[in-house]
Amino acid sequence: MADSAESLDHSESEQSQTPVDRRLYLTDTEHWTAAVKQGTDRQYCFVQNPGEGFFHLILDGEIFVRSGDEQVCLNCALRRGLVTTDRLFWQHRPKTPSPRV
Repeated sequence: MADSAESLDHSESEQSQTPVDRRLYLTDTEHWTAAVKQGTDRQYCFVQNPGEGFFHLILDGEIFVRSGDEQVCLNCALRRGLVTTDRLFWQHRPKTPSPRV
């Protein structure tokens, strides 16, 4: 009985904490889109992990980003800056000069 009371207290304390925002944002929506890997065909991430000399698989059901034929897993996309967890990333972009007329 004590175990169920402890687990109830534990779940209540988890619910009272502020929820973690787990959203990701594409930084370039003109060229990159999000997709879900489906099927049994082998798809590889186009970026190697640091210190590895091979390209890793994108698994069935895994969310990844793509641009044309290039596909990148979310971990590599975060490292490359293709996606971000910063909701206000668009406010921090360097301003491009207006074209001269």
